[in-house]
Amino acid sequence: MFTARQRVILRQIVSPPYIYRWAGLVTTIGLMVGVTVVVLADVGAPTVVAAGANPAVSSAPAGIRARTVEDAPAFGMPGEARPAITPSLLSVTSTTTDRPTVALTFDDGPSTFTPQVLDILAEHRIRATFCMIGNQAVAEPAMVQRVVAGGHRLCDHTFTHDATVGSVDEGLMSTQLGRSHQSLATVVNPPVSVDYFRAPEGKWSPQLDHVAAATGMRPLGWSVDTLDWTQPGVASIVQAVQRSVHPGAVILFHDGGGPREQTVEALRQVIPWLQDQGYEFTFPT
Repeated sequence: MFTARQRVILRQIVSPPYIYRWAGLVTTIGLMVGVTVVVLADVGAPTVVAAGANPAVSSAPAGIRARTVEDAPAFGMPGEARPAITPSLLSVTSTTTDRPTVALTFDDGPSTFTPQVLDILAEHRIRATFCMIGNQAVAEPAMVQRVVAGGHRLCDHTFTHDATVGSVDEGLMSTQLGRSHQSLATVVNPPVSVDYFRAPEGKWSPQLDHVAAATGMRPLGWSVDTLDWTQPGVASIVQAVQRSVHPGAVILFHDGGGPREQTVEALRQVIPWLQDQGYEFTFPT
């Protein structure tokens, strides 16, 4: 098949040092092809970051993967703001007053930090919305009672902070929301109204919107994410509000889910600043 001369040349090619050069060349070509495929797959690829009737879409810069909610779990590392809110969710307050309004909302409580948040709100005579986790509310009925007695509103945040609730079948979804809604409403006596539902990690779906409404709760989103759950520092939390607040904003804080000393201190600074800007505090509508 090969001549004597060709066999000599072939043995030289597959013998050191030539074989190492060929291996290096093939490896380099393989790496270049792999990188090219990854880059081309990511360029301009829209990533859905919130589900709903009209999902919000984020386009990543060329060659950089757009961040999704999986990059920002409830106890994750600092990152970009969590998913934008779809138009089907409440993410603005009433605009019927003469002065601009904002709504303060607090997730993942009740916890040992909730009393400090309530003290600050009471000091400034502000009412807010507390998105509570059902099993934590059941364990702290007196804290739920204090929230209600302070004129604040309750929001269902599932029974166990279950971020998969929006992806199960509608029957199971209805059962889960019914359980969490009932546990939160009846943990105090007499039972109270649970006005809103907020999906953990912002993982909404059209079915979840529908089931929440059928359970008697309005889907509640947000328009300003402080990222306080990442514990970025008090100054960063304050700046997040100052940079992004707008008339009608729904601001997302956390009074549970981890250490919240930074949130408490930031709240002490943010509220007077918002008042100086002329904002009034109300509920999402």
